[in-house]
Amino acid sequence: MNDPMIVRILELGMATAEQVADATRVSEQLEEMGMQPRTVGEVLCEKGVITEEQHEELRRQVRRAEGGEQIAGYRIEHKLGEGAMGTVYKARQLSLDRDVAIKVLAPHLSEDDVFVQRFFTEAKAVARLNHTNIISGIDVGESGGVKYLVMEYADGQTVAKLLERGGALDEERVLGIGLMVARALDHAHRNGLIHRDVKPDNVIITKEGVAKLCDLGLARMESHGGDEPARMGTAAYISPEQARGEADVTERADLYSLGCTLFHMLTGRVPFEGADASSVLAMHLTEPAPSVRALDPTISERTELLTQTLMAKVPADRTATAKDLIAELELSVKELRAARGKATGGATAVAVTTRAKAPPPPAPAATATGTPVRRRRKRR
Repeated sequence: MNDPMIVRILELGMATAEQVADATRVSEQLEEMGMQPRTVGEVLCEKGVITEEQHEELRRQVRRAEGGEQIAGYRIEHKLGEGAMGTVYKARQLSLDRDVAIKVLAPHLSEDDVFVQRFFTEAKAVARLNHTNIISGIDVGESGGVKYLVMEYADGQTVAKLLERGGALDEERVLGIGLMVARALDHAHRNGLIHRDVKPDNVIITKEGVAKLCDLGLARMESHGGDEPARMGTAAYISPEQARGEADVTERADLYSLGCTLFHMLTGRVPFEGADASSVLAMHLTEPAPSVRALDPTISERTELLTQTLMAKVPADRTATAKDLIAELELSVKELRAARGKATGGATAVAVTTRAKAPPPPAPAATATGTPVRRRRKRR
């Protein structure tokens, strides 16, 4: 078990392995049910295995060991995630009494003065953005030797989590999420920022159904180190120009990655699947964009054309700007709703979740996505 709280509890003999395993199952079940999440420590506390005083002292010990205790003005509550750059915590900003997320730089990166300066520069650029569909930056600084970035806390789940739990999403919902992400990218691009790593993990859907793009401006930081050209992005969603290691990519690289993300949401699978990251990168460079309608013929032809255009190998063949994409998505949503309304005998069947059936397209040549299959879809 990698959770430092659990490790500490077992080291001190405060709970048995069976009690920890039971608390872990409860914690996971609560998350799967979409209920208020509870850490394993909190579950053990609620079950009376450890006291509230013991739980709070354990949290202080863990925060102290990870550097979280040293951030003045914030009360660290629990870890949200961990990546190459460091650890993200949920915290309470004491001055304004609100929840925030804090990204704490990993110790080895905090000691690199050049990296830290770049981190501060990127973070300040992100903090200047102000958009409903972007996780906003609030503060960046250093406290007790800890370098950190404070961000808006969004209570919700990533698109990646939604896909893991239920597979492909309904077409109208996918287009709606894509529209919100496109608006976020339009705002970022107009302010001179390229995301470089648009993917389901970086899109959070709040409990109110709002899509928020996160980690803006920080993808370039993930590639720190080495003299070779930086390859920024995630293999399953990376643009061909990024796969080649081109450093000066344009906003159309983000649109390619968004196209891959839309493909994943529509079909429940990534566009290209390979034995390893290198083979997937090669497919982005050489294989034609796969067809969403080959996997699900009920997807509209307009959505098929949209994803194909976004995933064009040559940047000039893609949708030109995020602003243009917004217009295309708005029209796609309008036409899809009209088609569904007609299919159900109503003019505005916005809440319809079943797709209007379309004739299946001719069987395409084999692509990296494999043999076309009909997948049972979990509707949302």
